[in-house]
Amino acid sequence: MRGKIQPFLQCLAMAVLCGAQSVTAAEILPDPLVGQDLPEASRPHWVWVNDIVFSHLADGKAFLIDGDSGQMLGMLSTGFAFNTLLLPRDASVILSPEIYFSRGVRGERTDVVTLYDPLRLSPVGEIPIPPGRAIVVPMHAVSTLTDDDRFLLLYAFSPAQKVQVVDVKRQAFVGEIEIPGCALVYPTGPRDFFSLCGDGSALAITLDDEGKPIARRRTQRLFDPETDPVTEKAVRVGDRWMFASFAGDLLEVQVGSRHERLERWSLTTDEQRAESWRPGGMQHLAVHQERGWLYSLMHQGGPDTHKDPGSEVWVYDLKTRKQLKRIPLDGPLTSIAVTRDEQPLMFGLFIGATELQVYDATTGEKLRTVGEIGFTPTTLVTY
Repeated sequence: MRGKIQPFLQCLAMAVLCGAQSVTAAEILPDPLVGQDLPEASRPHWVWVNDIVFSHLADGKAFLIDGDSGQMLGMLSTGFAFNTLLLPRDASVILSPEIYFSRGVRGERTDVVTLYDPLRLSPVGEIPIPPGRAIVVPMHAVSTLTDDDRFLLLYAFSPAQKVQVVDVKRQAFVGEIEIPGCALVYPTGPRDFFSLCGDGSALAITLDDEGKPIARRRTQRLFDPETDPVTEKAVRVGDRWMFASFAGDLLEVQVGSRHERLERWSLTTDEQRAESWRPGGMQHLAVHQERGWLYSLMHQGGPDTHKDPGSEVWVYDLKTRKQLKRIPLDGPLTSIAVTRDEQPLMFGLFIGATELQVYDATTGEKLRTVGEIGFTPTTLVTY
């Protein structure tokens, strides 16, 4: 029987091969790829989900999601150890600081700021920058735009601490500013920014029209880094930056070229502190400018749990500094963001889940869950 089956199989294999060879190339052409532009450069309820992809860092990604429909509108591939996208106020371009290696995960390193068309989501330019941009757990204060969108400021650590300055208008690298003992970048005007320093003070720097430093000064101590340090995950309201302390105080900081102002108040009552409620997460503060509402991820935990995910979001009126509501969450979140329109949405992520949670930012009602978003979603950017 074996002797009869073997010739049969050989004959069958030859017939299949001959049939395949008879198909012409024209009959097996692949379907053409069809691209579609986005209808606008931005809409109020669109959000970018940044993903560093911890499991394979060479392949960072960013996903554009419509919060109303729950649909993914597009994706960008953003290179090694991706941090975040930056969106100029006029929505004319998308900026992405990126790192690439000539052999994928090794070889010659290339650092660039890539410019993407906001409608096609395709690269339209690159600005080469020197290696040295800080590779850290994703946070927005690593890179920022000045208030007039003219200069892109990038925190660098090599291990010397510096700020790299990129002229967005001329699409050129300007230079580096040394900030010894200080870190990160917080803009305060068209040509001003500050960095937080290890002793609890801030270093305020003013740039000229060419992006060169023309003034710098060290502020008074804004917080005590030994007894109650602040997280670097601040949000901005007008000319005030708001930092949450590990213990649960909120520091409202105004840093100008010649002055600074500091106010401090608690996010929790004595009873809530006794229950160990405190802020924490990866992007744990959000704000709605027009309403003057502050949103904070809160969890119950002991000292040094400032990176733990939140089980609730607490909402505050910044004028009265009173808590307005508590929003219980279906599951833990590490990042939140709020849209800027009159009917705002609140988005939430947990780095351990590939989902985007969507809430009504006014009522706290859960609206939907958008699944299968990335690999390790980290931070959020709204328009």
